[in-house]
Amino acid sequence: MLKLLSATRKHPFLPELDNPQAVFMDLSSSQLVFNVPAGNECERRYKPLATPLISEFDIYNQRGYEFTHEGFSTACLFQRDLDFFSTPSGIKSIGTISVSVAVDQVNCLPNGMTCLNPNHFEQVMLRLLHRLGPGNPGFWKKIAPVNWKVFCRNESTFVMCEMRNDLDAILRPTPYDAMQYTSLVMTALDEQHLLRIMFHNTGYVPDAFAAKVRGQISRSIKLNLNEDVKRKLSASKSKWPNAKISEYREPENWAYPKWRREFNDIGEPKIVVAKLGSPAPELKV
Repeated sequence: MLKLLSATRKHPFLPELDNPQAVFMDLSSSQLVFNVPAGNECERRYKPLATPLISEFDIYNQRGYEFTHEGFSTACLFQRDLDFFSTPSGIKSIGTISVSVAVDQVNCLPNGMTCLNPNHFEQVMLRLLHRLGPGNPGFWKKIAPVNWKVFCRNESTFVMCEMRNDLDAILRPTPYDAMQYTSLVMTALDEQHLLRIMFHNTGYVPDAFAAKVRGQISRSIKLNLNEDVKRKLSASKSKWPNAKISEYREPENWAYPKWRREFNDIGEPKIVVAKLGSPAPELKV
């Protein structure tokens, strides 16, 4: 309670930030572990959720994937909303960071390419960002990748980046528009599968606070690939010894499609594209 009373809009209070819950995921014998605050999963706001959360998912079972769009099939494995508070708002939160975990199966991968090759994986990530941007009309225009960072854990190479709103495309942008963005942490799980951890900000989310929460959760991520994937990874390094991922990237220069909502009475799809935007980037061996 004292931390809540001393909280401000610039330095909000997030329950259990310093005492997070451990999450264990068995992904076809690859082990993912990370720590996340209990958030709205608490029975009461200040009661910790100490029991670890354990789950498993077969990344090779097609029936586990819920969404298929533009060359990717996606399975959402975890989602938690982290509400945070400041003194002036009383018991009502001023913003939320939604943490989610997904596995993407890459259906558009040409023969000879593998997500275990860092260069190929970078191309796949850009293709995925395009799918979440101009490949998904009907939402605000996005700029990505922003703040591209690369880090390594055990055998895995991770990329962290952001998808930000294109403020130039908003008629009257407000400070809130700049705060609503998604951060992504991505790495390869196998030749045709990738892991995606996302942090989506809504409400009043100061950048420094969002970075603190995202950084704390990201630093806790541990991924131990199964022995079969480790063998494939070793073979990939032998085949492409000089393959690297870019340490820095500018945002993509996307042209967004022109679109409108459907006319229900004539049976049109929900989104009607009148003029095509930038095509999905080609994957090259």
